[in-house]
Amino acid sequence: MTCARQLACRLTARPGEGNLRHVRENTPRGWRWKQWTQPYIHREAWVQSRSRELPHLPDPKTHYAALVREAKRVQSRGLVVLTSGDWDYRELVLNWVQHAHKLRWFNSLVAAMDRELFDELRRRNIPVADLSSLLLAWNDTCLQRHIQAVRMERQLAVAALVASGLDVLHTDATCVFLRDFLPFLRSLDADVLAQRDTWPSDPVRKIGTSANAGLNYVRGRQPRVAAALLTEIVVRGMIEFYLRWNNIPDQYGWSFVLSDLRGVQTRTDTNDTTIGTLHPRGSHCAKSPAGCLRGGFLPFDRFPRTGSWAALKAKADVYHLTFGCMQEEAPCSMPGVRAFRGHRQRQDRYEDTDFNDQVDTLRELGLWLVDASPDYRAPSTPIESLSRRLRVEIRK
Repeated sequence: MTCARQLACRLTARPGEGNLRHVRENTPRGWRWKQWTQPYIHREAWVQSRSRELPHLPDPKTHYAALVREAKRVQSRGLVVLTSGDWDYRELVLNWVQHAHKLRWFNSLVAAMDRELFDELRRRNIPVADLSSLLLAWNDTCLQRHIQAVRMERQLAVAALVASGLDVLHTDATCVFLRDFLPFLRSLDADVLAQRDTWPSDPVRKIGTSANAGLNYVRGRQPRVAAALLTEIVVRGMIEFYLRWNNIPDQYGWSFVLSDLRGVQTRTDTNDTTIGTLHPRGSHCAKSPAGCLRGGFLPFDRFPRTGSWAALKAKADVYHLTFGCMQEEAPCSMPGVRAFRGHRQRQDRYEDTDFNDQVDTLRELGLWLVDASPDYRAPSTPIESLSRRLRVEIRK
């Protein structure tokens, strides 16, 4: 996990920037990070002066043409399952792919955010598209952290796929698929669905829940309108992005856009699918033949983000848990759940424990498949196998 191996070396990095100042205070609970202080060396004014405009639009025919071609090659009944990552995420991506293939989801696809991951996955015959050049375009924006740019670029990639008419199930590479829930998603009369979450708090106060940016399902039955909604999510995330050390701008976008759903009042732990109408101000979608987009939230018990894994695992379709552990409370622990330790800051690399504790947690739960198949290669599709046999016969 070094600067030389991946794009976390931002072109605008400065020595030491993003490192902890280690300001602590003595509290009744012992020494803790000092609360409500900026704990990082940073250039807030400079970052806030950078562009909040998108570096490119999610055009499926230009910027994202290669991604769309690969997606249409592997799609099944018009659906693709997408994740993203870079070289440092390669083992988490490989675990994600193996779980998808275990369910025979061979319509799964990876958006590679650097060339190293792209080359590695292609060597393994895993469907992949190279978005590294698009990621570099974020250097001119206010999103100066590698992880910030990756999180936003992946959302534009989903928008481009939807604009091409595909349905997309998009998840973090840390999401583990336990059961085949694609028929359930297809059965729902909705265009946009997200996993429930507890942050940011304003949407929770408004409609009862926030939306997790790392597990969502978007249909391409109204491609232009759905792609525009996803683009608005990215734009809104850049507007709501307020401090340099906040690294989830896409979650702000998802949560605030879906908080405008009409006819929705729910909770973060509701076990029903909650669906409302997306009718933005000034929109005339209600008068259009297709009508307004329908959006909402997946049932908590099947797609949990927080809580006890021991209590949730009997019904859960995915493992995608975390729990809050802010810097002034660290260290924290919960059996079977990886802690969210606050906002990662280092520009030259990821935090040392970002991958180790995630992998250790998945191992403990029996959900880490990489150890058993470290050299995993994706099987050929039936069409590819037939084509290979035909080429052999022709040579004979």
